[in-house]
Amino acid sequence: MNTNLRAASDEELTATVAGQRSDAACEELFRRYQQKIYLWCYTYTHDVDEAIDLTQEIFVKIFDNISGFAGRSRFSTWVYRVARNHCLSALDVRRDHWRRRQVALDRIELVDESNAERVRKAELRDDLDVLLAAAGKRMKDDELEAFVLHHRDGLTVNEITKVLGCTNATGARALIQNARRKFQRMGFDRMEHDG
Repeated sequence: MNTNLRAASDEELTATVAGQRSDAACEELFRRYQQKIYLWCYTYTHDVDEAIDLTQEIFVKIFDNISGFAGRSRFSTWVYRVARNHCLSALDVRRDHWRRRQVALDRIELVDESNAERVRKAELRDDLDVLLAAAGKRMKDDELEAFVLHHRDGLTVNEITKVLGCTNATGARALIQNARRKFQRMGFDRMEHDG
């Protein structure tokens, strides 16, 4: 790997890919973002194979549309927006497929410790799904999404502003605070506060 590419900023690599279609610059961007995008996809699918497929689709989309990156935000924010939009679209298309693949917990036999661990993880995921479903009934979609992006995914208020298309950071901050209040009213009063 060219050490100059390792030292280049994301924006410099993006300009190289957009201008010259450099395979080496593409590989470096892929190296930097592969795990982040995969983890983002996995949070939507809870399935390794589906997350890998979505990750590959997202990189195709990124490289096909890289000349559309205007530099008005950080490249990482643009990538995050592309990944988010693709995952949301994929959810609509694949939702029934994913539901059919889920195995009911009462049908899993506890034969050994590894099965017990799988059941425990599935229960935790199901608990989170139940919590988010309950929260979704009490708050607006953009409030819940802003809250998850901030507290689970670690995005800053400015990044959330761009990802969600808010007019300014005050709007994103208000979404997060509204969601926090609604979670507290639901009995989850140990939410972390921003520093």
